[in-house]
Amino acid sequence: MVGDPITVLGEWHEESYVETLAGDQFLELGGPGAPVVAEFCIGEVAAARGCSFDAARRLVGDAVELRYRLPRVHARVAAGEVDVWRGRRIAQTTRTLKFEAAGFVDRHIAYVAGKATGPEVDRLVAEAAARFDPETTEAERAEADGGRHLTIELGDVAYADPLTGMLRGTVDVHGTLDLADALDLERTIAHVARQLTELGCDQDLDVRRSIALGEIARRCEGVATLEYGAASGPAGDEPRPVQRARREVVLFVHLDQAAITGTLNGFGPGIDHCTGTTGIDLARLDTPGAPRGAVTVEQVQAWCAAPDTTVTIKPIIDLNIDDAVNGYTPPNRIADHVRARWPRCVFPYCTRSSRTADLDHCQAYDEHGPPGQTSTKNLFPLCRRHHRMKTHRELRTGKRWTYRPTHPDNGEPPHALIWTSPTGLRYLVDRDGTRPWPPPDEAPDQTHET
Repeated sequence: MVGDPITVLGEWHEESYVETLAGDQFLELGGPGAPVVAEFCIGEVAAARGCSFDAARRLVGDAVELRYRLPRVHARVAAGEVDVWRGRRIAQTTRTLKFEAAGFVDRHIAYVAGKATGPEVDRLVAEAAARFDPETTEAERAEADGGRHLTIELGDVAYADPLTGMLRGTVDVHGTLDLADALDLERTIAHVARQLTELGCDQDLDVRRSIALGEIARRCEGVATLEYGAASGPAGDEPRPVQRARREVVLFVHLDQAAITGTLNGFGPGIDHCTGTTGIDLARLDTPGAPRGAVTVEQVQAWCAAPDTTVTIKPIIDLNIDDAVNGYTPPNRIADHVRARWPRCVFPYCTRSSRTADLDHCQAYDEHGPPGQTSTKNLFPLCRRHHRMKTHRELRTGKRWTYRPTHPDNGEPPHALIWTSPTGLRYLVDRDGTRPWPPPDEAPDQTHET
């Protein structure tokens, strides 16, 4: 067989007739809805490609998954627009999905399959599984909740010298927490670790974090005593009110009619606009330091309902209406607008969340310039490293990175940015990601006659 193995194998299965002989059997190598493959065919593929049977089986399985369950991605792989390894990576994540869920992934990732990162693919697959198989998703979430634990291995203290029994004085701590609880704990440990530095502790960060956990326990011991009635004041005095740290949940709400009413027309049960059926309600987690992805609305409700939780609901932002102010520092409404429009740092190929990024004036702010320079049109999120690279010049070239919004009137894509590197390379960045600019098939002819 000659040519791209994914394309050739996908067509070969469709065009070839395999007679079932004694000993041969059909294997289900793709997900639901994909055709079966005769086992002995895989042996021929293995011999033709000079690889093991298991490697050929994986290759054929990926080809079948792409050809029959991810046709849009397969078409781009066959056209040479997406690397084979990227297509196989996507196929390997969708094999356990329902047929409709695989189609959801195919529709949403085909356009960006050539640049989607592994975590982005995984998040999309997880969302598809939740949308099209809500019962399994809820069951898995309930199982995960039941599997939470925190173990302090006091019975397995580390020994410096097992022969003498000399204790090293350390123990292992491990566990599985609810995501919101883990974020609260991480924030507190990081804060106390910084306090230890300010108080003169010069240990490594990992050591300071371990010390911080013990410090938190000692600080909370008195609080727990007061809360459960062991008063420490004079007889007859009421226990002093306990000051507890509060969890803050900030909700950025993006709603349409179906989300507001729970229906498509304002009546009847809630309809998922992606599946067309009553299904699970999802929210997107975009907390700095936390993994990005979809969570169920029930999880968000549980986090908000926990005691000592402050819930802040940000106003709905219409991204089609621009806003501007005259000062240098943007107010929260403009900062939230820019970060909602650009969820990631806008530097080429950067995937850092815009929630913690700086907001950069694309056209430098001029104190003596016109009003309205700090606007949703002129502000873009840049993580601190890439903000420095845009602001300061390279030592080698004496130049720096620059960028500008695209000009649709000149044939450039709308709602995008064009970056130019110090060496003259250019990239186009939009909400879908990054690609070289101009595209290779549109690049100007650099040849000349001699």
